[in-house]
Amino acid sequence: MKKNEILDKSLELFADKGYFGTHMDDIAKAVGIKKASLYSHYSGKESIFTAVFNNILEEYSSFIDNLTAYSEETNCLEKLVSIFSGYLKNCKNNNKMVFWDRYYYYPPEYLKDYILQKTYEIEMLFINKITIIIEHGIKNGDIKNLLASDVALSFYYMMIGFSMTVKFYDEREIDKDIVKCTTVFLEGIKL
Repeated sequence: MKKNEILDKSLELFADKGYFGTHMDDIAKAVGIKKASLYSHYSGKESIFTAVFNNILEEYSSFIDNLTAYSEETNCLEKLVSIFSGYLKNCKNNNKMVFWDRYYYYPPEYLKDYILQKTYEIEMLFINKITIIIEHGIKNGDIKNLLASDVALSFYYMMIGFSMTVKFYDEREIDKDIVKCTTVFLEGIKL
């Protein structure tokens, strides 16, 4: 239980104060334990940070699996809209996404390669799952015979671009703009 609490509080602190602005004293105080007790769970701030990041990756991987779950009976165009909407709603007011964005763009130098590599791996997982859905759409005659991986990449980066502004939208505006964006995109690839 204490380990999870340490990670939860550390996530909040790292997202809010940054890596260098967060100290072991801050984490101990937030959790309500002595600083020395932190060291019985983690070797230091770097190991806590890495554990937080890895937990986020695991949760995000599960989120991607659930979001992109697809069956032959599913309409691929509707599924793409569902993925787009689900992804953006996950990004809104999500401390874990704030954390990830912060450290993707401004990583501590000695963790930079690790963060970029892990982020690349999870992006490829997401894009590959979208590619499979696009391939089904092409096979079923719903989508033009385009290179599925290119369509998936375009779709993915459209979501990423939109996600950078999602925190400034209210829920109704997001829904309206999701419809507009996905409609234009899908009209371009529909057969």
